[in-house]
Amino acid sequence: MFEFSSDFDPNSLPSWLSESSLESRWKILSAFSFPNINTHISLVLTDDESIQELNRVRRGKNYATDVLSFPLSFDLIPWELPPNKKENFGPILSLGEIVISWDTCKAQAKSIGHSEEDEFFRLFVHGFLHLIGYDHERGEEDEALMKEKEDLCLDLVLGP
Repeated sequence: MFEFSSDFDPNSLPSWLSESSLESRWKILSAFSFPNINTHISLVLTDDESIQELNRVRRGKNYATDVLSFPLSFDLIPWELPPNKKENFGPILSLGEIVISWDTCKAQAKSIGHSEEDEFFRLFVHGFLHLIGYDHERGEEDEALMKEKEDLCLDLVLGP
């Protein structure tokens, strides 16, 4: 299952940010990461003011950020990508919620020099990896591993 909510008028967003378009890309990533497992993820698109408040309340950091992740199933031990084992999670595996600031996404895309779509999916994949236990803030080795997995997942989501 894929749920998408946004603080923005859908008519003001690019077509690739429609729920159906996002869900189709999620299905590719989910099928690769959790073959034959029903997953659930929630994605929220918000502005800098709202993400700053979430960051302050949930993490004690009073500034806007690009992406926040709130995992439900994995925390300290990352899920192997690609998976090398079968695991029974029950009827559905709820991964958690990803919150992306559309304001910061657009600004970062401009400053980096790539498209808003590329930046959005970079943030989405980054948030997804946090949901499944990867964390670049644990040290250099974990940062390198997360970067490797980001590249792998981005290739899947963005396609050739």
